[in-house]
Amino acid sequence: MRHWLRLASLPFVACLVFFCVTPSGEWPLRHSSPEVVRAIRSVVEAQFEAFRDDDYSRARSYASAEIQRQFTTAAFERMVKGGYPGIAFWQKVSFGAVADNGHEGVIEVSVTSRRGHTRSYRYLLIREGELWRINGVVEFEPTATGQFV
Repeated sequence: MRHWLRLASLPFVACLVFFCVTPSGEWPLRHSSPEVVRAIRSVVEAQFEAFRDDDYSRARSYASAEIQRQFTTAAFERMVKGGYPGIAFWQKVSFGAVADNGHEGVIEVSVTSRRGHTRSYRYLLIREGELWRINGVVEFEPTATGQFV
């Protein structure tokens, strides 16, 4: 039970740290350059393609080293299918705003499940060497402007 409680609290903690705790107390992210937008979007798109293909080994390969250490492929598959079924069994995906600070990035993603339910997520990414890797996913309610930056 404690394991699932800890697992369930990860998105909240990641969101809190990612969006609230900065040395200056200011918003740490800015609109991304076109190159960073393409790089971040391509990683998230590739993971969605892997989910569509039911290839969780490939889907897990787009996750950060820390996520890969925490979850075997089987555990990763259970976590996604159990915690994010709309993502696991998606029908339509669209991408929104992208922001980064050179080391961390976020992209807003709207996902319509096979059952027709649409939800909004913020994919949290980190840069590992030259590559962007997915480090967490947080569901959110879109703002009236649709922009988070």
